[in-house]
Amino acid sequence: MKNTSKLIMADIKDVIPNPFNPRTNNAIKTEEIQRVIKEKGWEVPITCYQKGSQYIILSGHRRWYAAKRLAQKKLPVYLVEAPASIEEEQERLGSVQGGKSDWTVYEWAKHTYEMWIYWDKCSFNELARKMNRSCAFVSPRVKIFSYYPHSEIEDKLKSGKYSISGLSYLIKWLDSLSRLKPEIVEHLTTDMIRTTMLSKIEKGLVGILDLKSDLFIHQASNKQISDFLMNSNKKLSDAFLEVSKDSIKYRGKSKIKAQLHEIDNANDIIKRLSPPESAKELKKMQHMIDEYNHKLLRLKEDLRTYMNNETPL
Repeated sequence: MKNTSKLIMADIKDVIPNPFNPRTNNAIKTEEIQRVIKEKGWEVPITCYQKGSQYIILSGHRRWYAAKRLAQKKLPVYLVEAPASIEEEQERLGSVQGGKSDWTVYEWAKHTYEMWIYWDKCSFNELARKMNRSCAFVSPRVKIFSYYPHSEIEDKLKSGKYSISGLSYLIKWLDSLSRLKPEIVEHLTTDMIRTTMLSKIEKGLVGILDLKSDLFIHQASNKQISDFLMNSNKKLSDAFLEVSKDSIKYRGKSKIKAQLHEIDNANDIIKRLSPPESAKELKKMQHMIDEYNHKLLRLKEDLRTYMNNETPL
């Protein structure tokens, strides 16, 4: 790209928001941005390219919005060469300032997915290198945008009711259900099961801790899984506890071995936890940990009582 950039003072009426900008709400933090502009002036100009008599924003939509709210007539514009294609424009939207520290979870996911499409669905390792991010960062975001209808997750990701980790683990959980219990998926349909599980996540009935393990799918009968899915107010952890109690009867093991197996399973689930992405997610995760800790205490107490009063088989 030729170095044709220059700094100008543009009439604010001639500065236009970019139609490809993934950020849809420019009002976020606008009071704070307005305060900075009023107190310190323009520390960083917005970045635009010229199209006819107008200037299309590549970076600085929220500063432009704040300036409009302040009724400013002119603002500093760092003018750069126009992108050669829509794809290049989408790429540069996210990379002009580099940091994107205030992007929402949804905006990051959308941008990552669009860069994957732009780079011809390259490998996740290559995408991570091109975006200067880790493979662990780009992989779940591309998978989520490839799997879910975008309208189904956009609002909930923006509001924090869904998380990247939760949606990613749900894909794996649904895949396990499809492989292990295909007759349930065929009967209820993938769309119904997916939307049901998303609704349960939104209500707090299913958390990351639940989705990290497919023990419920392995151990539950078709009827137990169907009953859980058809009951809109049933927690997955409660359904799993019910299955765990019943499983002692059909595993063909002694009660001691069955109880020890349950304790190992609960411990294993807790150990596989990953750091949460937000305070809200941390609170949900702590709630699930407390539930499993309670289960561990109950199992250990049951086992202790049994060993004190019965002769093991």
